Amino acid sequence: MQSCKNAIEELIIAEIDLQISRLPQYRCNQINLSEVAAYALNRLPPMYATSKAGWVRQRQKAVTEMRSQIESTVRRALVSVKPDALRDSSPLPSQEVASHARSLMSLQQLLGAENATWQDIPTALENALITIKLKSAVSNTYIHTGRKEALSGKDETAFDRKPPEISWKGRQVETSISSLDKDDQKAKDFQTYMVQANYQFSNVLEKLVLSLAYHQIQKLHPAIAETIDLGETTAYVLNRLPTMYATSGNGFKSLRQRALEVYGKEVVAVLKEAIAVCVEAPKLAKSPLPLARFEAEVEEAIAQVSWILQRDDIIWRNAPFIVEECLIKAVNNEIEWRKRSDYNYPYNP
Repeated sequence: MQSCKNAIEELIIAEIDLQISRLPQYRCNQINLSEVAAYALNRLPPMYATSKAGWVRQRQKAVTEMRSQIESTVRRALVSVKPDALRDSSPLPSQEVASHARSLMSLQQLLGAENATWQDIPTALENALITIKLKSAVSNTYIHTGRKEALSGKDETAFDRKPPEISWKGRQVETSISSLDKDDQKAKDFQTYMVQANYQFSNVLEKLVLSLAYHQIQKLHPAIAETIDLGETTAYVLNRLPTMYATSGNGFKSLRQRALEVYGKEVVAVLKEAIAVCVEAPKLAKSPLPLARFEAEVEEAIAQVSWILQRDDIIWRNAPFIVEECLIKAVNNEIEWRKRSDYNYPYNP
């Protein structure tokens, strides 16, 4: 939910990374980082923001006023969350963990393009396909030469030798990540954008409040509804309720049920208050969250990937699966693909 995000999440994750770096390796291997993060987040106040200014303000407040509280809460979480073979390991619902950043990380790993942004993915994909084509040409040359040598009697074991492996993996693609290096703030924002991709946790209240806020606003007169910012309304409510982060499927169901039973009426009451506040202060033009700049790249990246692979069924959710499928087919020479230079894109990354 990039229109509304808890600014304290990244600070918690950064503090976890710092504290586990001081622990012995065997202890680090026993730690479920997602559970540690959820434990800490459920014991600290929410700090949701919907704009660049709000994001900076919330982070600054957390750093200046809550530094010691964050440190102690993470320290307590690392002690309290212990390895347990019987602990619920059912995965969170896919819609709770699915995100643009998580799909991007899968594509980075698949294409060997560490730190690639969405903008870089089409180039990384094309480079992977070119790598396959070049290796295939080398392999065919090898086989042809081996057959010729064997038939001439120069090399009786030519057919026994293993031809070069055809794969796109193992090659680190030179991406345009240098464009981030030229903008320190953008590089930091990208790190923030990707930081949660390695974690499996979700505040069960986020989508619940967002859904309720949407339906409440739709009940209003259209002239009033259009003045209300859905993200602002949602953030207002979330910042006035206790966080309920879950890390497993069963935990998610349990917390969601509790949220409906215990906080249902409170959510509705705070939501009405939020709508009233937003009506008094109609939505104004504002700078979006810093993370939104990377969200804006998703649609164009997917369009380019679809063009290259000649597939019209690719969306951000299935992109890693389809890209891997197509790369395997390319290895087996089972697909045709197009170069990006053959198409005029709205912009050239």
